[in-house]
Amino acid sequence: MKKYTAIVIKWFDKVNGNTYHSVRVIRHRDNKILSCPFTYGYDEQYRQTALAAMIKARWIRGYTRDNVYGKFERERNYPIIWTVSDGLKRECVANGEV
Repeated sequence: MKKYTAIVIKWFDKVNGNTYHSVRVIRHRDNKILSCPFTYGYDEQYRQTALAAMIKARWIRGYTRDNVYGKFERERNYPIIWTVSDGLKRECVANGEV
């Protein structure tokens, strides 16, 4: 059973050539929502953003921001479902607000 769902929306700023993302993480145990606001980051940076926010909110324990990427998911049998889509800037900003 998966414990978390991460909804990611990415936006590419064509004028300046930058990529941004926002993440909303749902913890299925109690249906709590954690949101990570609109931020700069390319490729799969959204994973690091979400995991760092989960550590800060104490949803994940025993890891630091430096060692969580990849390690948490491998050790816990990949408990996060990642839903990634491209969207407009306004959709990206709205996804990071709760």
